Amino acid sequence: MRSRRTRVRSLTAGALLLLAGVQYAVLEYIAASAWHHPSYSYAVGFISDLGNPVAGDVYDGRVINSPRHLVMDAAFIAQGVLFIVAGVLLLREVDGRLGRVLRGLVIAHGVGVILIGFFHESARALHNGVIIVHGVGAAAAIVCGNVIALVIGAKGERLGVPRWLRSACSALGMLGLAAFVLLQVDRPLYHAAGGVPERVSVYTILLFEALVGVTLLVRPPRLAPISPVHNSLERHTS
Repeated sequence: MRSRRTRVRSLTAGALLLLAGVQYAVLEYIAASAWHHPSYSYAVGFISDLGNPVAGDVYDGRVINSPRHLVMDAAFIAQGVLFIVAGVLLLREVDGRLGRVLRGLVIAHGVGVILIGFFHESARALHNGVIIVHGVGAAAAIVCGNVIALVIGAKGERLGVPRWLRSACSALGMLGLAAFVLLQVDRPLYHAAGGVPERVSVYTILLFEALVGVTLLVRPPRLAPISPVHNSLERHTS
């Protein structure tokens, strides 16, 4: 019975992770497609621009016009909620320091993305201090999301994560963090094409979600007893 519950949790978590990544990408595209005069640029525009509700707002030199800002904000919030729920399901039986670290990172990432959805970037936010909440949420979401991938890559063998998936997680985490650092330190790039490194740092997390989600759905744990320190990816290498 316990193994059956573990299987159900892993399948549910896999579906939620896959849904989180897909809905984010789709809703971002829907929000961007409504931006006209000129059309939205994925290279120059930032993702948070799509969630800014103030038409004609000028933020950091960019003129904002996102008619479907609620769609993007919904994508942020859904990403955070789905990621937290999936993480809680997957980490239910992971004990010790590794479990505590991963649970903390999952919650920090999820709460960070949710904050982005509720506290928008805007010229007003820049003046009244709300932009600090937005910035902290964005940093937590990007950094913690990519660090989770790195931790899975480094410690995933203890959790039964397949070698190919550990390697992919490590590569995605390093790429995402490198892109985020580049965005912070290269100011000319920030102003000329800041949307590129920002999206790299975010899309690595979406790809990480998709890979883990598909793995859980395609190769769910077998119905066999598991020890309390193993999570629901334990049987995938068989």
